[in-house]
Amino acid sequence: MAWMAAHLFVRCPETEAVARALGELLEGEEHRADLEGFDDLPGALVICPAHEGWVAVTGAGAWFDDLPWVAERLSTACDGLAVSSELFSNCCSLRLVRFDRGQQERLLRTPDADQRGMPLYDDVEQIAFAALREAGIPPALIAVGTRPFGVEGDVELGAGKTLLRGADGLELGELEVRLPALPADHGDAPVVPTQLSRDFGLMLFEDRYVEGEPGEESLKRLFELEEAYGARARRLAAEPDKVSLTFSYHAGPHQERLNQLLSAHDRHTVASVTSGERVPWWQFWRYFGRLR
Repeated sequence: MAWMAAHLFVRCPETEAVARALGELLEGEEHRADLEGFDDLPGALVICPAHEGWVAVTGAGAWFDDLPWVAERLSTACDGLAVSSELFSNCCSLRLVRFDRGQQERLLRTPDADQRGMPLYDDVEQIAFAALREAGIPPALIAVGTRPFGVEGDVELGAGKTLLRGADGLELGELEVRLPALPADHGDAPVVPTQLSRDFGLMLFEDRYVEGEPGEESLKRLFELEEAYGARARRLAAEPDKVSLTFSYHAGPHQERLNQLLSAHDRHTVASVTSGERVPWWQFWRYFGRLR
């Protein structure tokens, strides 16, 4: 899958301090996520052991409806820097907010909701990775919860704290945390393909969900993002010349128009829901020449 992450990062040497602050927020009513209609409670929040002076928190997005608010409160409680990062790469969406002692220092948000037609999407994975590295967060901690392509093995971080708001109050626990073995000087965002096949070289497949009516300008931007993603993958591959990449774009009511534009550029297209067209299984060979 695309790199998907809704995490908090707190510059604090004490995991327990972050856990205490989160526990107080979790027990409160303010910005509590609406869980009505859910049969089961979300998974526990995981507070990772401190790593190079930083603590990562995963799972908070299911319990709170405003992650930047949580980061602001943590930055105040821990008297330092806190960052909320909500990255949904399958729809090229990012919101990253950095606070220092309760004061907002930086806001990154893309795409612009006011843009007409299809947004000119950005390379949100690399933007998020660079912004988190700029804040001083180590690469391995940024990639917590992922299995990046080209990264062998992982690092045992130790026992993290877990928090869960149950029927009888706050439930505490522990969980062993491991991080992908990204080196300290790693400069590329993790490459996490939707699918991977080694049948004909190293074939990577990615799905992206785009909005708005497409045009040549927006299509050009999508192709630029493909190149950026592919370049990152090739830098990580043992045999870069054998890496191919196919993007599938899902555009809802604009699928037919997008398919027309993609076909004009000899690019892979997906079946249009509105037209009801389907490629017969026995014509799968039509796409072999279109893998990029």
